Amino acid sequence: MKKILRNKFIKTILATIAISFLPLIILEIVSLIIPDPFENSPTAAERLCEDPYEIYIQDYLDNDGSATVVDENLHVINLGGPALFDKEYLSADDWFLFINPSDRDSGYRYDIAAYDGEYGYWLILRSPVAFKFELSINLKPSNSYQTVILLTLIVLFYFAVLLSFAGLYSEKVTKDIKTIEDEEEKKRMLLVSEISHDLKTPLASVQGYSEMLLEREVSDKERQDYLKLIHDNSVRTNVILQSLFMYSKLESAGFKPNAERTDICEFTRLILAEYIAKFDDAGFTYEFEIPEKEIFASLDKNLFRRIYDNLIENSLKYNESGTKIEIAVREKENIEITISDNGIGIPKESRDKIFEPFYRANESYHGSGLGLAIVRQLVELHGGTIELARGVGCCWIIKLPKI
Repeated sequence: MKKILRNKFIKTILATIAISFLPLIILEIVSLIIPDPFENSPTAAERLCEDPYEIYIQDYLDNDGSATVVDENLHVINLGGPALFDKEYLSADDWFLFINPSDRDSGYRYDIAAYDGEYGYWLILRSPVAFKFELSINLKPSNSYQTVILLTLIVLFYFAVLLSFAGLYSEKVTKDIKTIEDEEEKKRMLLVSEISHDLKTPLASVQGYSEMLLEREVSDKERQDYLKLIHDNSVRTNVILQSLFMYSKLESAGFKPNAERTDICEFTRLILAEYIAKFDDAGFTYEFEIPEKEIFASLDKNLFRRIYDNLIENSLKYNESGTKIEIAVREKENIEITISDNGIGIPKESRDKIFEPFYRANESYHGSGLGLAIVRQLVELHGGTIELARGVGCCWIIKLPKI
């Protein structure tokens, strides 16, 4: 055993010394031979426009790259270059597997951005991997032996520390990486499993009732009932896919909200004005506390509106007539927004899990299970926090930084 450990240690020392120098030299040579053709090119996010067919991609085509668009319905549009996918439509599983970086071809570099317009889509730019590395070595002659000895000692100390860390932490790092990979794999498989399960029921209903309409004689009433069921399940499927599209977009690396300086009070008043008729129709009473003065925050208005819509719509959807909803904006050390009601609330055992993707406090609910997970992502993208306060009904507390 000692011999094996000693051999491993010697190999680690030699490998560490080689790794310390060889990559620097190799990358410097490669970067001189193979310049990066996209070093000064616009990013995928900078190329986005309303019509994906007008996106500039010629520089990618000239350098053996490709450009692909995946729309909200997971329809694949190849704009140019070698095809990225071999099918016209992707399944939810296909999309999840692709957005996981470890499943992509390592011989290519990917630049992915999402367009959040009326017709949302993903732009995927792929190009062969190129290298760019700079190594600068400046040696100056010295007549001082003390300086030479000092520099030698520094270099030796550096390698001693480096080798010590290599020996002490290599196993720990390996275990940590394995743990992270296992957790990411479990998370990805859970998402694929949950979304497949959620889509299975409405799609089966659509197929079943449409087959009944095609294969048998039905009365006018039955036809109307079947068409309504098909429509309702189609809407449900679309809600799930839209939520999945939004969730995966927010989870993607490098996604940034299009934030601007916004008066949160006026912004909130405009949204609540649209909900008054809904509150009246649902038999809700309501109370608003919005300051008359201006309080500014950095908001992406389109994204932040989804926070209000999700929390308010949940209150309307799951509570009965007579419920009271209260919405307030307060200026403290930060901006505090509360959206509360005195309705049925959320069970105690579910309060710590409600922000997890696909978690439902009640299995009878037919939502996507992503709504509150998306709300938390959106709040955090704006530099804020959200929590569910203890008490009767639901009381959501959102805290945002002031500007």
